[in-house]
Amino acid sequence: MKLAISSDEHLDINRQDLMELIPRQAEFLQEAGVDHYLLTGDLFNDFEQTFAYVERLQRALGRSMRVYFVAGNHDMLRGVTYDQLEQPELLGPHYLHHRVIHLPGTKVSLVGNNGWYDYSLADSLATARTAADFQQWKNTYWIDRRIAMPLSDQERMARVLQQVELDLKIARERGDEILFITHFVPRRDFIFDQLDHPRWQNINGLLGSQALGQLLQQYQVERVAFGHLHTRQRPVTIAGTTYFHAPVGYGLRRLNEWRESNFLAEWQRDLSMIEFPSI
Repeated sequence: MKLAISSDEHLDINRQDLMELIPRQAEFLQEAGVDHYLLTGDLFNDFEQTFAYVERLQRALGRSMRVYFVAGNHDMLRGVTYDQLEQPELLGPHYLHHRVIHLPGTKVSLVGNNGWYDYSLADSLATARTAADFQQWKNTYWIDRRIAMPLSDQERMARVLQQVELDLKIARERGDEILFITHFVPRRDFIFDQLDHPRWQNINGLLGSQALGQLLQQYQVERVAFGHLHTRQRPVTIAGTTYFHAPVGYGLRRLNEWRESNFLAEWQRDLSMIEFPSI
């Protein structure tokens, strides 16, 4: 069984024509023999558009391949509430947040969670900053200030950790290996290295949670796919867990992160592929 992973496509910011793009993506995935296509967040700045895109792509792929996604912070900016995001049963079969999906014919389960952050990825240079300091910076400068939610960042992350632990237990009780899917960063190993710059110290605190990485290590999760960073790297194994990060990123005149000349070529280049044996 083959899985393809992609992240941070930002289809609206990258000004993609979906009528043209979706058939070409579907054709490529089908020709590559992919069985499941996993999206780790940030497709649009509007959840309704993300949801519609996933459904259109699924129709183009037909029944032979399944598409799953978690929501990134950009997807959460419009078109959805926090309460809606926390009700996966109401958002259809493609939404992977707080769900465990056993892959038929394998000993593998997908465990999904959108994730969040608790400021713990900020380096030691930021230890003098309080939660209120991070919150104030976020509310002034960071795009996530547009995301309405009824609890603090630390409270939201604590709920994420509770959900993830519950779902990891379910997968382990089945005797399955785990591929964990999230948007936010699970380990400090992946954050930016510009640690002496105050702006990056604030940004690092809003990228994810060290506690998530510790929980994944506690349950000896075999594979993790995440997004959010837009940095290119090959799969890397840390403490027995292999991490996949496959962002497309921005192909803009003012901010060009691509190595190819167009979106489709960059998307194809950035895809991560995983194969699991059938039983």
